Amino acid sequence: MATSQYQSIMTEPYPTEQLEVERRLEDIMSAARRQAIDELESYHAFGPKFTKFDDFEPLERQDGEATRRLERDAILGVKEFDPRLVDLKVDIFESVAVTTFVMEYGVVDEEGGRHSFRARATMVLAKEERGWLIVHEHFSPFVANS
Repeated sequence: MATSQYQSIMTEPYPTEQLEVERRLEDIMSAARRQAIDELESYHAFGPKFTKFDDFEPLERQDGEATRRLERDAILGVKEFDPRLVDLKVDIFESVAVTTFVMEYGVVDEEGGRHSFRARATMVLAKEERGWLIVHEHFSPFVANS
């Protein structure tokens, strides 16, 4: 790849794609909030290249099948799930987007207990025929290493 092409990929803002990704993140959060699990799953590129690190057990790398099962159990296993994105940054590299944000989310469990969480988050999306799809997710809680 030529140096000038490399520099343009690294510095080009890609405003149209940035808006598309921001809208896709809104769609993702809306589906999660509404517990529309099939819709939420449709925004993932589950397959051999999909990976996720979560802020809850299991803490090891998950593949698409594990993510599908664990997200379904987590979102459908509560009465309410209310995610909010804070301090969103979207960087576009042609057909790949790296998004970083803080996810603040509230949960109402089956017994009516309310819980609040904050996680640092990275989502990597790739653009294909169906639009921008999640290819990697990484969530980590706000705790210091000891």
